[in-house]
Amino acid sequence: MNRVSLSVKTCFFAILLLANGLLLFAQNSDFGLWTSIDAEKKLPKNWELDIGAQYRWKDNISVTDQIRGSADITRKFGNYVKLGAGYELIAKHKVKKDIFVNRNRFRVQATGSYKYARFTANWRTRMQLTLMGKTETDNDSLDNDNQKWVWRNRFGLKYNIKKSPFEPYINIELFHQLFSNLEYPYYRNRFSAGTDYKINKSHSLEIGYKLENEVSGTEKYKTNVVKFGYTFSF
Repeated sequence: MNRVSLSVKTCFFAILLLANGLLLFAQNSDFGLWTSIDAEKKLPKNWELDIGAQYRWKDNISVTDQIRGSADITRKFGNYVKLGAGYELIAKHKVKKDIFVNRNRFRVQATGSYKYARFTANWRTRMQLTLMGKTETDNDSLDNDNQKWVWRNRFGLKYNIKKSPFEPYINIELFHQLFSNLEYPYYRNRFSAGTDYKINKSHSLEIGYKLENEVSGTEKYKTNVVKFGYTFSF
């Protein structure tokens, strides 16, 4: 218990220090906080079930941005590849109207990883369909204004530190909107850096920093995010 308590306090203190420094850096952009909790269950025949929840803040951590709940099922093929599908319910906060609208997101994905020495290179490609709530579009029809297809590709690298519970990582993710009227479908990128902290076989923590850039259209902006997560595996 002492080890668990110490690890939680260490990660919490680190996130406060990181947030304090980034608030100064983020004066001309937004700053947010993402928290998550996940439960992972290994199933027979290389199947795995993942159920998670997220709470996100924005506007310099002053208002709620989104509340999310998700479920994913994946299967491992061989030593390097996983295929999966999932669903996510997103409650999006519309600050001006001060209401929450629901978004339904469906996704399929493939992931790959390759380990060399203490490094692990990983890649994920994901196709997702998000159905917007009619409150966002002010109509009852389901057309291109309230359904959004996005293709996401993430490339990352992890390093396993010898005799240490810390496993630092870096990755970049690229977002392309499909079947839209955008002049340039590539509209967003996300850079991430952080570390996983393995408490024991069943419990782990994550702390990280994300820089998200909107690069298409008239709403170009940057968002700095601190991520703090907990995962229970059984």
